[in-house]
Amino acid sequence: MSPRDKHVPSSAKHTTVRLTLEDHEAIHEIAKVRTANNNDKTRLNDIMVDALWDLLRRTTGKTRDDIKALLPPASQPKSQSNVTQMPKAKKKR
Repeated sequence: MSPRDKHVPSSAKHTTVRLTLEDHEAIHEIAKVRTANNNDKTRLNDIMVDALWDLLRRTTGKTRDDIKALLPPASQPKSQSNVTQMPKAKKKR
């Protein structure tokens, strides 16, 4: 059995969102339409993020690329150190 594809980037931060029954039903309807259209993005997180970016684009005219340009550049990976960690010595009886 193959593992499930990761759908949330590792850089994503956990948050909590409270939904009413009506909100939950609206998301369920969107998921049904996406499933009927063979769209893989049917999870709650996918729908909420798509709605967020669409709202941002419609209200401010900014795109995802515009927001990425505002972020500081990603840090470079650290070079490997010459320090070697030694294993613990076994206890003698």
